[in-house]
Amino acid sequence: MLLSMNITFYFDPSCPFCWITSRWLLLVSQHRSVEITLNPFSLALKNNELRGDKTEHSQEHRESHRVLRVMLAAQQKFGTSMIDLYSTATYQRLIAGKPFNDRLIQDLLIKHSLAQSLLEDADNTKYDSTLQNYIDEATEISGQDIGVPFIVFESSDSKTSGFFGPVLQAMPSTTDALKLWDGLTTLATDPNFYELKRTRPPNGPDVKSTVLPH
Repeated sequence: MLLSMNITFYFDPSCPFCWITSRWLLLVSQHRSVEITLNPFSLALKNNELRGDKTEHSQEHRESHRVLRVMLAAQQKFGTSMIDLYSTATYQRLIAGKPFNDRLIQDLLIKHSLAQSLLEDADNTKYDSTLQNYIDEATEISGQDIGVPFIVFESSDSKTSGFFGPVLQAMPSTTDALKLWDGLTTLATDPNFYELKRTRPPNGPDVKSTVLPH
């Protein structure tokens, strides 16, 4: 088991699997020496959905992209914690069931004592180049065939390795969460490890499991 680890977690607020993985990482960080940095990863940009390409989730991704612009603006202008913004916005969408619209953004700004004028940044395309840079950083490490959740692991000698996942169906117990982390970091830092994959179960991710005691 590694004594300490720096990781970068890439997220899109629209992804329920990403939400579960993020809550798992936060739980792990209470029991393991792990430093977590959060970077946005716009699925709308990655999938060319801002240019009109349509997929099953394109509308949700575009709405999430507007939220990402505001989150990035809040971080750049006021130094607001990205993980706090992500936690608030995604909880409201996936747990409370509110849509990614202007009202959600306004509530996000109120929650974090931010100026309501930041709502204008939801449609400000100047942030898209920075959001694309984050995608480029991630794909430079692991190639184009990735989405979120995506984690980059940094070893003690500053070498990096990145993997799509882990994709979790539900929030594990604390004991299982730590077992998963210990096993994953062993694999992720092995230079010979490449991939594990299997077909997803038919039922969707249990996002409500993240708010239950573990």
